[in-house]
Amino acid sequence: MKKLKRIMALMLASTLLMTGITGCAFGKNSTSNAIVAIIEGEKIPESLYRIYLWYTQQYFEQISGPTIWNMQIEGQNTSDLAKQRALESTILSVVAAKKAEELGVQVTKDQEKAAKENAEKFVKNNSEIIETYHFGEKDIEKFLLATDLVSLVEEKLGQNYMPQEAEITKFIEDNKGIYEQVTATHVLLKTTDDASNELPENEKAKKLAQAEEVLQKALNGEDLSKLATTYSDDAGSLNQADGTPDGQYTFRRGKMVKEFEEAAFAGKDGQVWPELVKTAYGYHIIKTDAHIPADEEVMRNEFISASKREFTNNEFNTMISNAQVEKTELYEEINIINATEETIETDSASKE
Repeated sequence: MKKLKRIMALMLASTLLMTGITGCAFGKNSTSNAIVAIIEGEKIPESLYRIYLWYTQQYFEQISGPTIWNMQIEGQNTSDLAKQRALESTILSVVAAKKAEELGVQVTKDQEKAAKENAEKFVKNNSEIIETYHFGEKDIEKFLLATDLVSLVEEKLGQNYMPQEAEITKFIEDNKGIYEQVTATHVLLKTTDDASNELPENEKAKKLAQAEEVLQKALNGEDLSKLATTYSDDAGSLNQADGTPDGQYTFRRGKMVKEFEEAAFAGKDGQVWPELVKTAYGYHIIKTDAHIPADEEVMRNEFISASKREFTNNEFNTMISNAQVEKTELYEEINIINATEETIETDSASKE
């Protein structure tokens, strides 16, 4: 599934392609309508494959920068892996198109129009890429329509799948604690500066004394939100745009630092935690305002959505694995070009 998620990230995030990336140096590559691969009987010309490869290169470099081409991932040279990922994306576009015919789904006229307009815009704004990498407007248009069609097939496949009720019930019962929320108000006396450096010991001692004073005020019944307005160093919880009282947060488990979370969830509704809570940020005075039970309907919907995604991913993986693919000699000869315009050979000699 992880492999397909990477493919889908390339295929479905096509808006990145239209953002006007310019000035990328790929070196001069001879491209043509020569065949790179035959997928399910469909001949894939070099120019179409190259847009998948170019886009895969962009994706890889976004993750780790241009130096990624000097690394190995999953036991492969990254250049070999990028070529394989680009080929898998191309395979996905072919098998998804065939599946779309079976399911009776097709791109809309509006999607066709948008793909054409975006392809034209890309060519106009990125002449250097077109010149150096040698894929054309029609290739871009096909690429964009393929991403749309994959998305439509994914949606249709998901509509035809529903996890069993027993699975849903088990997920809800096993994960209620994760989905439970708590609303808590706090005052923070920071023991670090804005750069997260520890304050001098004398300054930390003053913060501790002030925190103990605020804790005592809160235990004596003073409004902790008003105390937050006066004393708290947590700027993010003050003057909140949605009108939430100063110092107050509502959150699930795993969203706050451990010590803060434990005290907030362990506290009783309406009561101030009787001790200062020390975290990496400083000293907290915490009041648990309310525990909010897990919303089982939200859990149900999230589990169903995740199950549908897993099902469609598995379906796509199976289609890709079962596809008849014949790579030509040209595929083996194609190289990755890194940011310094140095060709990274992808044949066996480069692995020695």
